[in-house]
Amino acid sequence: MLEPIPLDGPVDLAALDDFLASDHTPPDCMQLSELDGFLAGIVVGPEAIPPSVWLPIVWGDDDEPVFADLEEAQEILGIIMRRYNEIIRLVDSPHDAYEPVMVEQDDGTIDPSDWAVGFLQAMALCQDDWEPLVRDPDAGALIAPIVLIASTTDELDLALDEDERLSEAEMAKLVAEATPMLGLCVTGIRAFFQARRRPLRRRSEGRPKRRRR
Repeated sequence: MLEPIPLDGPVDLAALDDFLASDHTPPDCMQLSELDGFLAGIVVGPEAIPPSVWLPIVWGDDDEPVFADLEEAQEILGIIMRRYNEIIRLVDSPHDAYEPVMVEQDDGTIDPSDWAVGFLQAMALCQDDWEPLVRDPDAGALIAPIVLIASTTDELDLALDEDERLSEAEMAKLVAEATPMLGLCVTGIRAFFQARRRPLRRRSEGRPKRRRR
């Protein structure tokens, strides 16, 4: 009998990357950077979304991976869930910082577009619930870098107005600073929605009751 999938422990992203890129996964399966952005969007979003809803999207809507055996299925699913839990820990910790998993190109530079696409796919799972952040005059700025980076690909067909676009030099700077910047955006989004979930204190809480005359 197989042991339950451990939800804490080492996160072997290299093993997960190899499996996602293998011919055991469907053609539309997310790759590692896109998956990491997807998990981050689910973690920091306004509503808790169970794995039964989002895991099929990882593999692609119409197909599933082919695992060699139950042990491999446990290993891969375990890594995904442990990374999910690790992101929660990192964005909630005052000491550690979440660092997005980026695609490293042949010249050594990073490409954050897959990560950004994954994050926006997570937003699409409960798009209406994201509106308070999107419409907030301050917190809405946390989404802007993600949308701008995702717009560099044609995967989501994002059409930006001319005044929303950056110059080539500005976009290059945004991409170069993407790792720390997106980490801060994710942490800020988490804080925004966590604050909205806290119940308001009653006006009389913590105050002495008035005596009736």
